[in-house]
Amino acid sequence: MATNNLHIPDDLLNAMNAVAQADGKTADELAADALRRYLAHRKLDELGKYGRDRARKLGYTEADVPRLIAESRREHRSR
Repeated sequence: MATNNLHIPDDLLNAMNAVAQADGKTADELAADALRRYLAHRKLDELGKYGRDRARKLGYTEADVPRLIAESRREHRSR
């Protein structure tokens, strides 16, 4: 595992250390978990944007969703 230097504002570092101690974790564990969550959330945001862009290009609206789901389910059942 690599060692890195991050510059974190004192107030944020103090809050992180307090939460880590309360949760029985190290500050490194807490920071790694927070970064994993951030990256996962970012990936979900990108996927949502992709889906909205594709729907717009295909001419779908939110009103089409129930029908599209029903059609997809019918297709999967008939396989």
